[in-house]
Amino acid sequence: MLTESTEMYLITVYRLTTDATYASASDIASRLGVNISSVSEKVKRLTEQGYLAHEPREGIQLTTEGQRVALNVLRKHRLIKSFLVNMAGYPIDEVYDEACRLEHAISDRLADSLEKLLEYPDVDPHGYPIPTRDGYVHNVTYESLNNVKVGDTVVIRRVEPLNQEKLAYLRELGLVPGARAEVLDIAPFEGPISLRLSGKIIAIAPSLAQEVEISVEQPAS
Repeated sequence: MLTESTEMYLITVYRLTTDATYASASDIASRLGVNISSVSEKVKRLTEQGYLAHEPREGIQLTTEGQRVALNVLRKHRLIKSFLVNMAGYPIDEVYDEACRLEHAISDRLADSLEKLLEYPDVDPHGYPIPTRDGYVHNVTYESLNNVKVGDTVVIRRVEPLNQEKLAYLRELGLVPGARAEVLDIAPFEGPISLRLSGKIIAIAPSLAQEVEISVEQPAS
């Protein structure tokens, strides 16, 4: 059985390489809150064990086996978040850290049971895809709320879960995955975006709107 430290390194490399080919040691150190020398030592060990590939002039990436482990941890993480929100009554801004603690503790069998209990969800409460048991991830790219036009009707698809205060504020506004909103106004000079949501009018700063991913509903023909 792999250690929690090993799983944390692999899931961190996975997240850092979602939109890039390689991860750097400094990025890993920043994400995990450790020093560069610790990262270098751990990366060397995981490379020798066949979980990472390290190209000194390029960076660090997962091997096939490393990706299998990372996706298994990610599956557990997102299933736990789904359970906490849908079955245990947690708000979406209070589940990330809890899931990070539990993802290393539950077995594959328990993860399978959670998935069945939750009726095989495709995405977690923050809108991120849940890997299947065999490691398939259906990644979908959405637009940022910053890219809308006045008159658009949008569906909130994904919110960034890492900043609890921002996420709590988005929840208070009603900007959670599945919510629909109409774009009423976009103020100039980086002013707020005004939306009608569930019968109320709200405003959101562009810097925060950048962390909300949406799809635009096409008007009926």
